[in-house]
Amino acid sequence: MGVLKKTGFLAAAVLFLQACEGYRCADGTVIDKTTDLPMDSVYIEVLTGSQTIYTDSSGKFDVCNQFGGCVPGCKDIMVRFSKNGYKTVTLNNPKPEDRVYMEK
Repeated sequence: MGVLKKTGFLAAAVLFLQACEGYRCADGTVIDKTTDLPMDSVYIEVLTGSQTIYTDSSGKFDVCNQFGGCVPGCKDIMVRFSKNGYKTVTLNNPKPEDRVYMEK
C-alpha cells in the first residue's frame, strides 16, 4: 500500500509541474552606440513569444516571455531590437545591467 501512495504522489507532482506556467522577463535600456544617449521608439519583439513594444523616452524596455511547465531547462527569452537607420540587435536573456547598444 505504501508503494501505491508514493506512486500516486509522484504522478500528481509530475502533472502539477507540467501544468504550471511562468515567465522569463528582460528589461534594460537601449543606447545609441555613437552618442551614448538613450534611444526612444526602438521596436522590441520577443522572438520566443508574442509581445512587441517600443522603448520609452528614456530608452527603457520591459518584456516577458510566457513559458509552460516549471521544469529544468526553462525556455530562454530572445529579444530583437530594431529601428530605421540602425543595425538590428538580437539578444538572448538580456539583463538589466547589460545596456543594449545600437549602431548605425
